Amino acid sequence: MKNILILTDFSNNSWNSIEYTLALFQNKRCNFYLLNAKKGSYEIMDELVYDNLLVTKKKNQKEKFDELLVKISKSTLKGEHIFTSILADKDIIESARHQIEEKKIDLVVIGSNGMSSDGRKNNISPTSEDIITKLKCSILVVPNEAQFSKLKEIAFPTDYTNFYEAKLLQNISSLLSFHESPINFVHVTKKVEILNREQKWNKETLEDYFANQPHSFHSQVNPNFEQSIENFIDEKGIDLIVMAAKNLNLFEQILFRPKLKNIKYYFKTPFLVLHQFNY
Repeated sequence: MKNILILTDFSNNSWNSIEYTLALFQNKRCNFYLLNAKKGSYEIMDELVYDNLLVTKKKNQKEKFDELLVKISKSTLKGEHIFTSILADKDIIESARHQIEEKKIDLVVIGSNGMSSDGRKNNISPTSEDIITKLKCSILVVPNEAQFSKLKEIAFPTDYTNFYEAKLLQNISSLLSFHESPINFVHVTKKVEILNREQKWNKETLEDYFANQPHSFHSQVNPNFEQSIENFIDEKGIDLIVMAAKNLNLFEQILFRPKLKNIKYYFKTPFLVLHQFNY
């Protein structure tokens, strides 16, 4: 069984990430751990007052978790999964790291409302960025408007400058096998260029590894990487974007700090971020 950690703040956006994940794994029994770990920022105060605040906070969290579990139980997507709620006093990064190690977590899920449909926001939240970069585990980022139907097409943006190790590729391969989805490797570049020896080697490695699974190679040339991804999503009907966390150059522009506004994928298309190693 897969062990999946979903970070929740009990918001509508968080509920959407739960629904999406349940739909994604509706045909596979999983252990779902629901974690709420939001560190309080209290002023220096009397110890008794501080303790009373923590007791009240935990009581409210417990009530919200009870409501959330009831909501899940009424969902048509609840399946035969096992759900466990976890309350934590520590900050979200430290708490998640502990759960990843203790529960042998395969995937962490977060909701994100990074950019509104009118483009008023232009980057992912600092908390989400910390989760993605500091947790060495696969991270599924579910935007607030993402809805699961099927994984008909998956995109993997790359510049072929990084060698992808077997563990990372296995994570992709298992997802493709589970959903019978083809993967589209997209070479994103700011200008037309000929691949160097290292890039050719890395591309050939991907081709060899996925030889027995449906895959294809594409190229997008645009000064703005995010526009390249937007165009490719529209052209191919991409349902999920998979990226390797080590490719920081692409990450900065595509996911963290896009230069263009009104990027549709930011609030509609989920990202699966893969690290080379889990804890």
